[in-house]
Amino acid sequence: MTVPTHRPDAPGVVDAALVLDGAHGHGYLVTGTDVPAPPDVTGWRHPADLLDGLVLHLHPRTVLGSAEGVTGTVVLLGHPVDVAAGITDPNRIASRLCASWDLQEDAGLVREAATLGGRWTLLARRRPTPTTPTDRRPPPRPGPDLLVVPDAHATQPVFWATTGGRLALGSTPSLAAHALDLPEDDDALRLLEELRARRPGAVTYLPGVRTAYLGLSPLVPNCLLRVDLSPLRVEHRRFWPEEERVERTDVESVYDVFRERLGAHVGLLAGLGRPALSLTAGRDSRVTAALAHEEVRAGGGLAFTYVNPRDARTGPAAAADVTGASAVAAQLGLPHRVLRWRQPPAGGTFDVLHRRTYDPLVPSRGAAHAMWADLPADLVQLQSNGAETGTTFVRRRTDEPLDPLRLARMMMHAADGLEDLAARMYDGYLEHAELTPDRLRGYDHHDLFYWEQRMGRWGWQKFTDGDLGHRVLAPFNDRVLLETMLSLPYAQREAMVLLDRVLDDVPGTRVRAPGPRVSLARSVTTLLPGRVRRRVEPVVDRRAARAAVSRSVFPGGYAVLPAGARGTRVPAGWLREPLPDGAFGASGALLRHHPGLRHAVVGDGSAWVAVLGDPVWVRQELDGAWVVARALRDALADRRSAEALMVTAGHHGLTAVVAGAAGLTGRYLVLAGDGTRTVVVPDPLTALGVHLLEDGSGVVSHARLADGPARRVSPGDLVTVAGGSLDVAPLDQRVDLASLARPRRVEDPATAAERLARHARILSHRGPAWLAMSGLEYGRSGELLPHLVASGGSALTWWDRTVGDDEAAGVFSASREAFEAGVQHRVLGLREDPAGGAPGSGASPALRAAREAAVEALRQTWGEEAEGVLPVTVALDAALPADAVVWFGTAPGPDGAAPHSLVDRPWELLQGARAVALPFSDRLLGQLP
Repeated sequence: MTVPTHRPDAPGVVDAALVLDGAHGHGYLVTGTDVPAPPDVTGWRHPADLLDGLVLHLHPRTVLGSAEGVTGTVVLLGHPVDVAAGITDPNRIASRLCASWDLQEDAGLVREAATLGGRWTLLARRRPTPTTPTDRRPPPRPGPDLLVVPDAHATQPVFWATTGGRLALGSTPSLAAHALDLPEDDDALRLLEELRARRPGAVTYLPGVRTAYLGLSPLVPNCLLRVDLSPLRVEHRRFWPEEERVERTDVESVYDVFRERLGAHVGLLAGLGRPALSLTAGRDSRVTAALAHEEVRAGGGLAFTYVNPRDARTGPAAAADVTGASAVAAQLGLPHRVLRWRQPPAGGTFDVLHRRTYDPLVPSRGAAHAMWADLPADLVQLQSNGAETGTTFVRRRTDEPLDPLRLARMMMHAADGLEDLAARMYDGYLEHAELTPDRLRGYDHHDLFYWEQRMGRWGWQKFTDGDLGHRVLAPFNDRVLLETMLSLPYAQREAMVLLDRVLDDVPGTRVRAPGPRVSLARSVTTLLPGRVRRRVEPVVDRRAARAAVSRSVFPGGYAVLPAGARGTRVPAGWLREPLPDGAFGASGALLRHHPGLRHAVVGDGSAWVAVLGDPVWVRQELDGAWVVARALRDALADRRSAEALMVTAGHHGLTAVVAGAAGLTGRYLVLAGDGTRTVVVPDPLTALGVHLLEDGSGVVSHARLADGPARRVSPGDLVTVAGGSLDVAPLDQRVDLASLARPRRVEDPATAAERLARHARILSHRGPAWLAMSGLEYGRSGELLPHLVASGGSALTWWDRTVGDDEAAGVFSASREAFEAGVQHRVLGLREDPAGGAPGSGASPALRAAREAAVEALRQTWGEEAEGVLPVTVALDAALPADAVVWFGTAPGPDGAAPHSLVDRPWELLQGARAVALPFSDRLLGQLP
């Protein structure tokens, strides 16, 4: 996988080459020969002899296709796609258009161009009438010298002006305006500010035919320009719709045509470069993902989502777009990046190129900057804007005749008002765009208003934003596709039946929130009569809530207690297992443990070992409590077994057990006895938790299991009970860790890297690996990514959107690291739908109850430390397979210290919902080079 290009940017530092590459990306400028080239086109290409009597300036990345016919020359700028013929070569498409022009004159050329997908601008220069005796070609048919036709939504726009007999056509307003030295339109700029003030935070744009420059006009989608050069004259004329709209009520047949056309278009676009999906939780982009995911995977592409942490903090929609897109990408097997929406450094490279492109305006640019800075330059981005043209964006529909006031209210989503602004907004637009019933041929002006105004006047900026760094292509930018969508009745378009059918056909694109498991008792209540059910349900729900809390309190917890022990809060539902006589210096000691705690007790009073948790004996490649307990018990009972296991002499009896336990890895606790002594060896992180009761008579996992004070045992402690006395001594005084780590056999790991690799390989056999990369500092998780690749695992980050920018920063960095390592990354939201569902769907009562139970269980387990901390239980349970194993990068501190507060022990937030692995919980790793 190609590592994403990172474009450097710093305040006041401008990279001229990057400015040239980015400003007006994929743009063009056409002028008369008497117009000096403006500074913005310095460094651009200037292909000669294509457009007689005109000068063509092309941005370095603009794709050019052309062909010459009898009537004249057809020039295509951008990426035209002949969907029906399956052609993406612009020269071939230009040649076919030339043939239509020759055979069917201007109408045939325009008619065929209107069926093209992709993003493009067509310039058709009619061959001049012969003026020399040697030119024996017949004169061309009468018509304009130049035809200018945009793509369906004019996503590669045309802004044009004439002044003093001079002409300029440009892909951005500033290009054409600067070529002709047009002054800024101060009234238009004030109008835009007024519109923004009246709808703060909403999409606003210069409406009608207004631009930021006096004398500059936009080419409206579905219209073309007819240009005569001598004398200079420009005519703006509508060319679509050409035929009457025919309503079709057979959804199945419409869907078949829609699905085939969109799928073909998506496939052709994805083949134009390294494909990337701009993905959110919205229907439009998920439909594109449904049809493009195989091409994206095959082309080494990715999906990405950008988000402003501020927006996520203040509302659920922005975060749900991230988590929903992440869920879909994971379900479809697509690499997914989460980009931070952010402002560029003032006076830096992006600031300069962005201002140059949009001068004199500075539209929202956080998304543009994120894409430019963080995405590779070789992408073709599949952007799903435009789908709403074929559904129903404008919902407030009336039979009022169109006039500037009605248009103004449609733009501003207003039912009244705007009398003071309407004329400034839309005077002259109805005439300019020929937006009259006779020209609309049965199409609803509400649909065409969205198409030609919102998409034509605002939408082009969304595409240009991406063009600054790569190339944006639009699957829904296809007039044939839109005609198909618009043929359905309004109600079916409003219901988005075509989009939903695609999502139904590709289940991986559905964003669902699986509800928590429903108990048998709760299921039975649904069969009861209404009055009885209403009385019984609250009782069943209360019991279910108590049971849910009970399952998640002290997850993985244990208590080793003497017979008749007092002073503990062991839950009544925990299991009991007697320990051999002599354990903790007495008879009748019990192991009480959470039902989900893996454990093994092997042996009898003279030689017994109890192992709790999930240890790994890396050197011996043993994994799990049972096999490790048996091996340690053999070492305790038999000297030869001990020496074989330790691969060194001098270790036998409890000494061998302590040495073996000290060299284990993972999350575990080892207890062992020989009839006279009991030893307790914690893991290197005390990840299971180890606390001695105040009187030393027992040990518990969590401090709150004890009624009174409890002494926390550190990872460097060895607890020994003999003859009723308790001793806590440094473990390294009893075990030579350096000697224990030293390889004794050729197959033993000789370096830390080899040991970690072996450990990871053993862990990968437990189940699908999911590497947790969450929190402000997610430990050493990044070091585990190569091992995750080897095991075919994935990474995940959970996100509380309300916490702040620092928490969000962890999402962005984890996304980047996982992507660069080639690891699938999933983002889980903790406050909304755990599957990342769209906001507003609401959580079911059962789902809310599950969250409340998890929060209450965390409070009961950790007390005040749990205040404001969200468990990840519900989100994780919905997103990960049942056999998933969540890896954490938490490692002991430099002095061997272990994290003991809740915020430093992220595995506690799982509450036993999934198995846990701790690859850095290893005392011997630091002993190897």
